[in-house]
Amino acid sequence: MPDIVVFGSLNADLVLPVPTLPQPGQTVLGGQVQRHHGGKGANQAVAAAWYAQAWAAPVRVRMVGRVGDDDDGRRMRADLQAAGVDIAGVRVDPTVPSGMALILVDQTGENMIAVAQGANAAVDATDADRAVAGLSASDVVLCQLEVPMTAVTTLARATRAAGARLVCNAAPAQALDADMLAAIDVLVVNETEAQAVFGTAVRTPEQAAAAASHIEGTVIVTLGAEGAVYAEPAGDAGHCPAPVVKVVDTVGAGDAFVGALAVALATEADLAEAVAAGVAAGAEAVTRAGARPTPPPTRRPKTQDCGGAG
Repeated sequence: MPDIVVFGSLNADLVLPVPTLPQPGQTVLGGQVQRHHGGKGANQAVAAAWYAQAWAAPVRVRMVGRVGDDDDGRRMRADLQAAGVDIAGVRVDPTVPSGMALILVDQTGENMIAVAQGANAAVDATDADRAVAGLSASDVVLCQLEVPMTAVTTLARATRAAGARLVCNAAPAQALDADMLAAIDVLVVNETEAQAVFGTAVRTPEQAAAAASHIEGTVIVTLGAEGAVYAEPAGDAGHCPAPVVKVVDTVGAGDAFVGALAVALATEADLAEAVAAGVAAGAEAVTRAGARPTPPPTRRPKTQDCGGAG
């Protein structure tokens, strides 16, 4: 049974619905504050666990990160465990509070997010070493950029040395150095993040292929309502359109995409099928409120759901 090891952040999310997103200096009166569990790392771990269960995929999902010794930390650990995630790698750090995200969501589902890192900022190389201990070539390591970059870089090197595959969701947007890019097997970015990494827009299969040729790895760029484009170096490239859905809340759509993608890759799906799984998950996610909408689709998408490669 392969492992999906998710290395990243855990946050308590405070979500405020507002009629419109505020401009600088503007005050907007909103609705009732909602409290959810979040953090890109935890969201992706839960999504992966849900899709593994829904598709009867023989994988184990493990989370590695830190929370504070507080009520939020205890609730987040319990929530992960209830979702079927192995939490042995989630360290309780008594020196800092748990991370927290403040999220505004408007009537169209668009959002603005600010994050207090808390315990996530304390994640270090020792956590990276714990994440990769005992990994093999059949395992998938999944990371984001909401914990210190020094820890992520250590994780990338260690994953490569262990022979496992590294899937990196390069979010929040920032440039990545050559060593980090060389260690990534699958890079997942949205349009803004693609601009930060590659210095140019990536919206077509041809542009994705050009980007992949520069990093020696697979590139997947999510395009919101337009689905995703993808490419392997000197190989398969294509576009997977998204189904038309009623958007309620875009928070967590990218995390659902990545979680489903990781499950597909861990169970030996080809690239087009893995992207199809991610696009279906993201489309389902935006139809429901919160960073972890339920339930996930029970039918595993196939390559033909994206019209194949092309």
